[in-house]
Amino acid sequence: MIKSVSLLFLMTLLCAAAAAAFAAPENEKSGARSVILRPLRGVKRVLFLGDSITYAGGYVEEIETYLRLNAPDLHCQLINIGLPSETVSGLTEPNHAGGAFPRPDLHERLERALAKIKPDLVVACYGMNDGIYYPFDTARFAKYQEGIRWLDARVRQSGAKLWLLTPPPFDPQPVRASLLPAGRAEYPSGQTFEGYDTVLAQYSEWLMSQKQKGWNVTDIHTPLNAYLTERRQREPNFVFAGDGVHLNAVGHRLIAREVLRSWGAPDAGLPEAESAALPNPAPDDAIAQVRQGVHEEQRLLTDAWLNDVGHKRPGMAAGVPVKEAEQRAAELDHIILAIASVAPPLFPGSQSDYHGFTRHDFQVDGCKATVVTPHQTIAGRQWIWRAEFFDHRPELDMALLARGFHLVYIEVGNTFGAPSAMKHWDAFYKELTQQYSLNKKPVLEGLSRGGLYIYNWAAANPTKVGVLYGDNPVCDFKSWPGGKGKGPGSPDDWKKLIQDYGFRSEAEALAYRKNPIDNLASLAKAKVPIIHLCGDADEVVPYPENTVILKERYEKLGGEIKVMVKPGFKHHPHGLDDPTPLVEFILAHTSPK
Repeated sequence: MIKSVSLLFLMTLLCAAAAAAFAAPENEKSGARSVILRPLRGVKRVLFLGDSITYAGGYVEEIETYLRLNAPDLHCQLINIGLPSETVSGLTEPNHAGGAFPRPDLHERLERALAKIKPDLVVACYGMNDGIYYPFDTARFAKYQEGIRWLDARVRQSGAKLWLLTPPPFDPQPVRASLLPAGRAEYPSGQTFEGYDTVLAQYSEWLMSQKQKGWNVTDIHTPLNAYLTERRQREPNFVFAGDGVHLNAVGHRLIAREVLRSWGAPDAGLPEAESAALPNPAPDDAIAQVRQGVHEEQRLLTDAWLNDVGHKRPGMAAGVPVKEAEQRAAELDHIILAIASVAPPLFPGSQSDYHGFTRHDFQVDGCKATVVTPHQTIAGRQWIWRAEFFDHRPELDMALLARGFHLVYIEVGNTFGAPSAMKHWDAFYKELTQQYSLNKKPVLEGLSRGGLYIYNWAAANPTKVGVLYGDNPVCDFKSWPGGKGKGPGSPDDWKKLIQDYGFRSEAEALAYRKNPIDNLASLAKAKVPIIHLCGDADEVVPYPENTVILKERYEKLGGEIKVMVKPGFKHHPHGLDDPTPLVEFILAHTSPK
């Protein structure tokens, strides 16, 4: 079965490599990503040891994906032979697994693993099972310490280096009903001591104290608990281990982040904790295809090497012979690296959270630029460009982010879409499409005065626009801020607009013939679809003076425009609580090309 899946997946990756190469910008330079991780210098093989959390492979795959994308010149192989139920202490609770078998002991297989795999670096994560889910006990703790010291000595004797991870936390919340209090003689399988995480905290504290002796140790227990606490402030029922022990994808990404940080990786580009993969990654999404390829390769190697090294845990997959697994893994790796070589570079600058997505802030053309990345990119690397009022009523932006769109914004000051602002927009568009391979036809989003920006830029660049979306948009600056119609206008903004556009007088501004309502021919010729959302009682940007005129003129030119009217609504509030109609229009009119 594995062989047929691998052959099919090889074909998929080959197609993905071709798609990614075709989508890459012409000026993309090979080797643009060049992260240096000092602990991996000169390392050819990294061996991962641990229990079922390691065997699951998530954090190992995230680490390898990061290396393939960000350190292409680092030629090291990651081999994961984590074994479910295993301990480094040699301890097992009475009646483990219902009496089916005792916990496997690393002592039984370590020498064979080191001799067969010949690693340069060993990463080990033990402790979760070593306290056997009982209250803290000095004798059990001593056995854990003894096992860790033995592991350190044996790895050093083999000529490899050891890198230890503290045990991840035990989360009592999802299994509280099955937990038992302190003071019992036994804790049957599946009925853990309610304060077991305090045991793991002591194990972790001891491990971290060994750094003073020169040991390499990464703390995953503390940051995972911190994340859990912070996340539950937003989502009280959030869990990353449904049974309190076995981590989901979020937990594995958090482990990978901490390991990579401890190896010297910059925060930019680290796995995003809250990312959620789309069911069918786009063929031109190089990063998603690399991640899938790494997953296939890791599962192939893990089962093969576990079987080859040998162990005493029943119920494990046999895997294919190591020679066959290594050959097929090499084929996969060659294609993975080919795809990774054309993956767009990571967005620079500072990172922060944006409603559960990762926000990047950096400079472009002397202006503050913002890009929010989706958890997984939609086909064609689509994006929506917010013109003004970033994060005000973000329902549409959030919905498109969830569907794989990027969200972008550039701060050009309150300049009403003036020529100076459009020059910065030109530079930002060039940067995003050429350097970061975003789609050449973005969705432009203009709320209120943002309408001036999106229409002015679109009229000058009609073939570079996928969809225009206006929300109570200004379509004629005589209406707002000029106040020459039924609206009050904004005198201060009107004076500033005249200055920003370089008009010598108000009369010259009033005679201007490139307001959005006057400048639609190029958009109609390019067949740019337009959608507006308007309150018909808008008292600031009067609906009849703006969208009504624009719609009539655009349709006369043969253009496609849809107007959604909110009866009785004024200028505020913008947007829709449920943006589904807007999303559907945008998705129907955007192309992966």
